[in-house]
Amino acid sequence: MTWRNQALETVRLLVLAAGAVVFLVPFALMIGISLDNNANFGLSFPPRIIPEEFGWKNFALIFQSLPIGTYYLNSLLIVAGSVVCHIVGATLAGYALSKGDFRGKGVWLLIILSAMMIPDQVIVFTRFLIFNQLQLINSFVGVILPTLAYPFGVFLVKQFMDSLPNELGEAAKIDGAHHFTIFLKIYVPLTLPIIATLSIITVMQKWNELLWPLLILSKSSMYTVSIGVANFTLGPNGPV
Repeated sequence: MTWRNQALETVRLLVLAAGAVVFLVPFALMIGISLDNNANFGLSFPPRIIPEEFGWKNFALIFQSLPIGTYYLNSLLIVAGSVVCHIVGATLAGYALSKGDFRGKGVWLLIILSAMMIPDQVIVFTRFLIFNQLQLINSFVGVILPTLAYPFGVFLVKQFMDSLPNELGEAAKIDGAHHFTIFLKIYVPLTLPIIATLSIITVMQKWNELLWPLLILSKSSMYTVSIGVANFTLGPNGPV
């Protein structure tokens, strides 16, 4: 390795190390604040990672003030259901748009791309009225169901499947396999990387989601962690 390559490798490692520090510092601050008995809901300046008075008071307070275990269980159920729905809907639609041969495929793809440009806040109240008519208010199904039709996931799977050879499906058809068999036994195993990516995206999105669960869930026993913490910090009886 020449000196120039060594210098480039060193610079690359330094840049990666700096990026790692930038991403890790907020987590270190979060842990330090949570273990500080004198901490409040604001951020002290200058920020300190090492707690001024180490203790578990904040954790005891949240468990005494909220049914946080129930909130975590609700969030886990919603996230798990959302991941399954998103993966099933996105892979089926993505396969149809990529490998299917039917009239109007380009129009459907255009509709999906157009839907990606519409903010979720624009349609959330219309969706609420529809779900109210379907009697899905105060149900986990109502929170999970919209993930069946996330256009971003459909587009992502479609683009990934476009890179897979069509000859695989054609060879299976010659052997008598139907579309669903081809999809399930040939293309799904090949799309595991994009399925893993969609799963991570869905987990992050649904765990942190606040607006839609806040609209559709009014029973405190069904609150997610996001709703419970928001009510605790911003509610009329919560700390200021």
